[in-house]
Amino acid sequence: MDQILKGRAALFSKYISEELRGAIAAKGHSQRQIAKAIERQPKNLSMWLSGERQIPMDVAYQICDHIGMDIETIVSRAEQDVIKDLGPWPPIEIDPAALSEDEKVDIAMRDFEKARMGKEEVKLAALRDENKKRESEHFADEGA
Repeated sequence: MDQILKGRAALFSKYISEELRGAIAAKGHSQRQIAKAIERQPKNLSMWLSGERQIPMDVAYQICDHIGMDIETIVSRAEQDVIKDLGPWPPIEIDPAALSEDEKVDIAMRDFEKARMGKEEVKLAALRDENKKRESEHFADEGA
């Protein structure tokens, strides 16, 4: 779970940087102007805004303050991007016992399709249960 959370945090930081970079450009400023205004080295600011390094929150706040942007807006947009990419946090847990057989098959099919689109290897445990016939029909229909 730690690795998952670290990955989310790194993606969140990347999106914060992208939002700040976009806000700076939208407000008509250059990175060099911002670096000078907040008394930071242009190279450091460039690395933060490109996502090479995680941007310190005090720097993000200074940038927002200088360009007249609300930090909450930047953070909210970055959070929405992470949720769009990775889903909500904490992950929503589904109790399999509370699902009907049809819902279980639908979830397995969605997961399989999602993984197949991502070209990941998938092994369906359902191939060994009573839904095997339904799955084979699903894939036969798909190939037709």
